[in-house]
Amino acid sequence: MNKFAWPKTKSQNGDITTHQTLVLIGMAALAAVVLAVIPWLGFLNYPFRLLITIVHELSHGLAALITGGSFIRFVIFSDGSGLAYTAGGWRMLVIPAGYLGAALFGAILIRLGRNHRWSRTAMAVIGLVMILCTLRYGIPSIFTEQMLGGVLTTISGVFFGSLFLLVALKAPPSWIVFLLHFVAIRTGLAAFFDIITVIGLSIPFVTPVHTDAQSMADLTFIPAIVWAVVWAGVAFLLIGGSIWITWFGPKPAPVQITDRSPKRLRL
Repeated sequence: MNKFAWPKTKSQNGDITTHQTLVLIGMAALAAVVLAVIPWLGFLNYPFRLLITIVHELSHGLAALITGGSFIRFVIFSDGSGLAYTAGGWRMLVIPAGYLGAALFGAILIRLGRNHRWSRTAMAVIGLVMILCTLRYGIPSIFTEQMLGGVLTTISGVFFGSLFLLVALKAPPSWIVFLLHFVAIRTGLAAFFDIITVIGLSIPFVTPVHTDAQSMADLTFIPAIVWAVVWAGVAFLLIGGSIWITWFGPKPAPVQITDRSPKRLRL
């Protein structure tokens, strides 16, 4: 029997079959790829550009907090770029956390997307975290020289967070599966393509542009292009590995009773 054969019965969520889930994932992947590669769909891609930048900058900040530093604030701009202001923490993790955090974000969503109930929970958690982080770390940018960016950051973060919460609470299972994978795949593609862009900007003799890879080069004296290539490989492994483990990897063996303890004997 082929261990990779898809079951014909209902999926473990009890509402949509495995076949229907795979069709929805295929549709989400197709939509994400089309949105990413067709230039004249840029106006539809713009909101996702802002979302991905929010994930990128929050990843920097959360990495600083996790490693004992401080997350001061973050801001995104109308051209889709962004900045995160942190203090302390382990810079070797904080600097690459933007690109790799976006890839990890997509990988985790793919992993949780096998079951629509996990998908619903994931979207609710993402929405809540995005709203709270925006209110805590986005609003302070309004009271700086980056006021317009701070306003855009606050509106975008609260909007996307509320949208995730609304979908988690109201959307039917099929839409949950589709939207979660659409966001996951689009985020993963964006993280990978952004790193490819950084590779191009890190080639020697190219007009210097300050990127996260250049920040790592300044910290470690290892060329920026090396860091960019390593990040691209890690992002590919995160997304590809998540897809493989979730849908193609061997399934865990069912738990079975192998022994029974004898009944207690009366003395």
